[in-house]
Amino acid sequence: MSHLGIVIPAAGEGQRLRPHTLVRPKVMLEVAGKPIIGHIVDRLKELKPEVICVVVPPHDRTIKDYLQANFSLNFEFVVQPLPKGLADAVLCAEAAIRNLPMLVLLGDTILDVDLKALLNEESAIGVKEVADPRRFGVVKLQDGFVREVIEKPLQPVSNLAIVGVYFFAEPGPVFAALHRLIREKRMVKNEFQFTDALQIMADAGRKIKPIEIANWYDCGTPQALIETNRALLKALGRQGVAVSGEHSLLIFPVHIARDAVIENSIIGPFVSVSSGARIINSVVADALVYENAVIEKAVVSQGIVGENAEVRGKGEMVNIGPGERVVLG
Repeated sequence: MSHLGIVIPAAGEGQRLRPHTLVRPKVMLEVAGKPIIGHIVDRLKELKPEVICVVVPPHDRTIKDYLQANFSLNFEFVVQPLPKGLADAVLCAEAAIRNLPMLVLLGDTILDVDLKALLNEESAIGVKEVADPRRFGVVKLQDGFVREVIEKPLQPVSNLAIVGVYFFAEPGPVFAALHRLIREKRMVKNEFQFTDALQIMADAGRKIKPIEIANWYDCGTPQALIETNRALLKALGRQGVAVSGEHSLLIFPVHIARDAVIENSIIGPFVSVSSGARIINSVVADALVYENAVIEKAVVSQGIVGENAEVRGKGEMVNIGPGERVVLG
């Protein structure tokens, strides 16, 4: 579908993923061998969009450099000057999208979904039934279409969570609703909520169809990042694995960068090791080990070891920031 504009809001601060997002944008954190945004764009190539508008934070070039180096697609990069919410981020893309049918995918959510099913609708929103809807925006339906949109309800009113993918065959009404939000200064916790724009559209009688999403990988917290790494590696199996090092045992699935060093260690299952990392005389399972990190004489399970960090000793559930030096246990 060449006549398609895609918006990826990627300017979020990633506060729940600190300290890792102090040194790089959230969407550039690696999971299962590549940045989060790389997994997202991989799933967009078959759509052959006319433009992918990536909304980026100020003063960052890593997102642009990575996407342009790894994908032959037409990207436009738009800066969101201040973190004023998803509605503001999508509005930043208005000039790039023009009058194209618009697909919006959140930059911290990886989806396994037939996107073409969404593109067959006039307006559509991805949803998933969840046990505890209080953490999410949810939708209430009427006659099979969205009637009400509630952001993180205190009392469960629906178990259909919004999973971060939207399609609008005509973007005009969306941008009109977004402009109205800004004009009326309708903010929640100093942010303009995209759910409020959807509610404006529903109140005006626009039919937004819910589309059930099978697999939805959230990357918004350290634990979610570890769980997403686990799920994606399980799907990859042995693919994309470079065996490296001496006298070591790899328990698949794992992903190890070609220039990582593994010596006298047991790695896996569900471990991703980024470029330049070194793991020596250690046992690492269910973990993310970022660029140039060093794990030596350590046991790490369910952990994130930040870039340039050093870990020695035994630890469970570690979350060690970039450049930190720690001795565990």
